[in-house]
Amino acid sequence: MHKTAAMLRHRELTQEIYNIGDEVAEYTEHIAEAIADYDGELADDCLAEFSEIVDDARQDARRVVGELIGLRQALTSGMRAGVLSASAGPEEKIPEPELLDAEGLEDLFPLQAPFSVQTMQDALTGRTDLVVQHLGELVEYTLEQTDMVARELGAVSLPHLYARVGELVEAVTEGWIETVCEDHPAFTRTMRGGNPPEFLKERARIDAVVAKVAAKRRRRGA
Repeated sequence: MHKTAAMLRHRELTQEIYNIGDEVAEYTEHIAEAIADYDGELADDCLAEFSEIVDDARQDARRVVGELIGLRQALTSGMRAGVLSASAGPEEKIPEPELLDAEGLEDLFPLQAPFSVQTMQDALTGRTDLVVQHLGELVEYTLEQTDMVARELGAVSLPHLYARVGELVEAVTEGWIETVCEDHPAFTRTMRGGNPPEFLKERARIDAVVAKVAAKRRRRGA
């Protein structure tokens, strides 16, 4: 491959790594937004979408990183070595967020009968706030680790990273659904709707634009 073409391809693939990480992070945020609105059904739907995104991310990351490794070797070992240089050494890895599941939420915010309405509300809002915070930490972890790999391919394994993030997101989401939504459905019904997810508004806006364009095309074809 010509050097200029190789450099352009290198930029494209590096950007693709960032795009993959952004998508995993974005769908994690969707779950957090659904949970912040106490919508268990939406959170479950978002988790299903997220699982598909993670599966795709693992496959895409494996392909992109493999091609990037070959390109970087070619660009740093050819006649004009030094045009693209590797990092001087591996950077310190960012600590992985701890596992948080149903058992952990109940330990941190226990509810032992008999309890008052206020005690229940404090425990359930505490669980919810912690889950939203934990998902936010997983978003930051995903983005930071992805950036590290984009700059130093051998820093971590992206397929393994996304698999682990998937496990952590699934554990905390299912833990919240179990200990808040399923155990206390009346409470979540009362709380739902106070904090509508932003991503739903964006989806509605996109759907409206698509419908408008489709309507114009139909009128032109009439």
